[in-house]
Amino acid sequence: MKVLKKLFVLTLVFGVIMALAACGGSKKTNSSSSSDSGGKKTLTVSVEDQYADYINSIKGDFEKQNNVTVKVVKKPMFDQLEALPLDGPTGKAPDVMLASYDRIGGLGQQGHLLELSKKDVSAFDAKDQRQVTIDNKVYGVPFVIETLVLYYNKDLISSPPKTFSDLEKLAKDSKYAFKSEPGKNTGFLVKWTDFYYACGLLAGYGGYVFGDNGTNIKDIGLNNEGSVKAITYATHWFQDIWPKGMKDTKSSGDFVTEEFSKGKAAAVIDGPWSAANYTKAKVNYGVAPIPTLPNGKEYQAFGGGKGWVASNYTKEPKLAEKWIKYVTNAENDYKFFEKYNEIPANPTAREKAASTNNELAKAVAEQYKSAQPMPNIPEMAEVWTGMESTMYDAAVGKKTPKQAADAAVKTIKDNIAQKYSNK
Repeated sequence: MKVLKKLFVLTLVFGVIMALAACGGSKKTNSSSSSDSGGKKTLTVSVEDQYADYINSIKGDFEKQNNVTVKVVKKPMFDQLEALPLDGPTGKAPDVMLASYDRIGGLGQQGHLLELSKKDVSAFDAKDQRQVTIDNKVYGVPFVIETLVLYYNKDLISSPPKTFSDLEKLAKDSKYAFKSEPGKNTGFLVKWTDFYYACGLLAGYGGYVFGDNGTNIKDIGLNNEGSVKAITYATHWFQDIWPKGMKDTKSSGDFVTEEFSKGKAAAVIDGPWSAANYTKAKVNYGVAPIPTLPNGKEYQAFGGGKGWVASNYTKEPKLAEKWIKYVTNAENDYKFFEKYNEIPANPTAREKAASTNNELAKAVAEQYKSAQPMPNIPEMAEVWTGMESTMYDAAVGKKTPKQAADAAVKTIKDNIAQKYSNK
């Protein structure tokens, strides 16, 4: 999800301002939960506008089983998460809501999310549990998974490339020559100027963000030998193959989408959110796992998605936890997939989705096996800032790959030391 890193910093600002309020607040004294005119308890559920129909379609059984009225609030997920530190203490926050995995850790640490039972995530594997856990405390239950995959144009190539060697061959095919820049080719494209996309390349060569499964801020592996090799390989594409537009840190993503949509690129690495755009553009596309890297290793992209969480200010913590268990069960998670084509996190529902003819579901489920959960600690915000120009600096020759990586890590370390000196 590309917008996550841009909003990460805002969460920290609100978190710091409201930290004391969060500690002083209590789920026993602040809540948007109330009783309706019939004497029933009311549980407020916040979701994006497009998800409201889904909640209304499944809430009936929960209402009957628990003698409760489920009130649906329509609000963009990130707006709701940004508002929680302010709305929670004043009783204006919903009881339960969706949250992207990378936001759960910070909000949980700051005291804004209800701690859940570890039994609530016992059916999930260690990777899924990491998405909703911080400091050994569980603050959510996984609901949707996402990671980067390979899209390929079935009208241009008969089968998906299996290795980066196959992608290199596409880049030599004159069919994909970029006419306005002699010698350049768009057979394969990926937005490596964006660290969200490039991280899988670095990780496949042995790079990593933070050590100890994304928790050790003193151990940063973005300038180790593997990371430098990965950046060096990327510069080969930037300098020898791709048009200069691929170096643009702001518009290269649009360039990738446009070239693939117009049939000028045979394969691209992109997220599941792009499927709707390619369908709208009437591309006869297929979806597959990302090809193996030149070193024979897997491309280890970030694994993300969203889970259900409860406000720590709810008056009905047990009821909120019941809702989270209900909405994330196999039946309801699969219904969500059927309606929105978002891949379920529930293991049973995920397996069922992957067994269908849905290529996107199969590819995401398979690619997710090698995906790395994005660190959900607040310091991750500094990584986005530090790595912002790394690929560009190496691609244009402003710095060597080693110099670019070292400069990025220095920036990350300096910013963490300055902003998180109390840790």
